[in-house]
Amino acid sequence: MMRPKSDLRGYQNRVVTKFYESDELLAVLKMGAGKTVAALTAIDELIRDDVIRHALIIAPKRVATITWPGEVKGWEHTCGLPFTVLEGSPVKRATLLHAAQPGQLTIVGIDNVQWLVDELAELPADHLLFDCLVIDETSRLKDPKSKRAKALAKIAGRFKIRWGLTGTPAPNSLLDLFTPAKILTNGKLWGKSFYKWQRERFYPIDRNGYNWRVLPGQDERIQEDIASISFALGDNDMPDLPELSILIDEVKLPDDARVAYRDMERKLLAEVAEDTVLAASQAVATGKLAQMANGFVYGEGGNTDVSLLHSEKATWLEELVAGLDGEPVILVYEYREDLALIRRLFGNIPYLGAGVTDKAAQAAVEAWNRGELPLFALHPASGGHGLNLQAGGSRMAWLSPTWSAELWDQTLARLHRPGQAGHVMVHVCCAVNTVDELKRLRVIGKLEAQQAFERYLSRAAGQSAAAAAA
Repeated sequence: MMRPKSDLRGYQNRVVTKFYESDELLAVLKMGAGKTVAALTAIDELIRDDVIRHALIIAPKRVATITWPGEVKGWEHTCGLPFTVLEGSPVKRATLLHAAQPGQLTIVGIDNVQWLVDELAELPADHLLFDCLVIDETSRLKDPKSKRAKALAKIAGRFKIRWGLTGTPAPNSLLDLFTPAKILTNGKLWGKSFYKWQRERFYPIDRNGYNWRVLPGQDERIQEDIASISFALGDNDMPDLPELSILIDEVKLPDDARVAYRDMERKLLAEVAEDTVLAASQAVATGKLAQMANGFVYGEGGNTDVSLLHSEKATWLEELVAGLDGEPVILVYEYREDLALIRRLFGNIPYLGAGVTDKAAQAAVEAWNRGELPLFALHPASGGHGLNLQAGGSRMAWLSPTWSAELWDQTLARLHRPGQAGHVMVHVCCAVNTVDELKRLRVIGKLEAQQAFERYLSRAAGQSAAAAAA
C-alpha cells in the first residue's frame, strides 16, 4: 500500500527543503531517518519545477536494486517517477543508460561506478545525465586510493547538482571525510590532493605511516569545514526508536583450542587437526586468530582448506535458536565457513552475501518482511546498508563482533529503525581472551567518536538555520 506525501515527518520535510536548495550537500541522517524518500521528494519537486531533467543515483548494490525502487513505488507522490536500474551485462547496462529520458531516475550499483564513468566520458556537458548526482552511502567512497572514488572524482564537476547521503560520515576517523567532500564539492572544500591535505592536518603515529592522528586544533577546523556543506538532524528530531538491548554472550575456548590460539598469537603458527597453519605476518595472524575464535582456521588453500578447531560458537548458536522457540532471528556471519556452519546446523536457509543474485536477494528480503523466514543469514557487507528488515522480526545474533563500527551500526539499523514494533534484541557471541574482545572494544570506541561528530554537525545545522531565520 502506497503512503501519502502527508506521511512525511516534519524533519523529513526540512531535509527535502535543504536538498532542494543545495547544489552541493552531504546529508548526515541516522539510519531509519527516511533519507531515501526525502531525496526522492526533492528530486520530484526539482523535476516538476524544471530545475533538473534527470537524476542519476549511485548506491550499494542491494540498495540500488531493492531499496530505491521500493521507495519510489511506495509513495503516492513518487510512484509516477519512471526509473531504470542499470544491471545485467555491460551491453544491457549501456543500452539502458543511453536511453535515459527527461523526468526519469537512473539507478546504478556502486560496483559499476568505473564502468559508468567510462560510459559518461563521451557525453556532452549539457547531457541530462549530468543534471543531478545522488550518492547513497558516501562512506563507501571514503578510501582515497579507491579506483571507484578516483574515477567519480574526475567527472564530479560535470554534474549540476551533487548530493551525498550517509548515516556514518566518518566511520573510522576524520580522514574518511576527504574523498566524499572532494567528489561533492569538486575539490573546492579541501583541494584535490588527499596526501597534501593529510600532511597539513594530521601526523603519523607509526614508522610506516599507516596510522595518523589529527594535529591539535585541526579537528575543530575540519568539523567546521565539513559542516559548511552538511545537513544533520539532532537526536530530538528523530522519531522514537524501539528499545534496543545488546547482549554479550561469552564462550571459552577448550584447552586444545586455547593452546593452538596462543601458538598462533606468539609464533605465527599453530598445530590444528594434525595440520600446521602458518601466518605470514602479524596482520595475517590477526585474521587467523579471529577465525580460530570462531572455531576454525583456513589453511594455505584458502576458503576450501578448512581445519575445525572447536564447536563452542556452534553450540551457542544452536542453543540460542532452540531457546527462541521459532521466533524469527537474523544470523550475522563474517566468514564463508561461518555461513557453512549455520547451514549445517539449520539447513539451506536464505542468506544475503557473496554469490547471491539480486533476484534471490530481493525474494529473501521480501519473504523475511512477510514473516515467512524463521532464520535469515546476513553478511554485514552485503546487507548492512539501506535495507529495511524491521517488518520480519526484532532479534539478531552475531557469531562474532566485527572490526567495523560502520558495519556494526548499519547492520543493527536494519532492525532498529522506525516502523519496528518489537524490542530489538541483539546477541553477540564473544570468545573470551581472544581478538573478539578487541573487536568489541574497537567498535564501541569508534561509535562514541562517530556520535560526537554527528552531534556537532546537528548543532552546526541548527545554528545555521537560526541565523538564516534572523
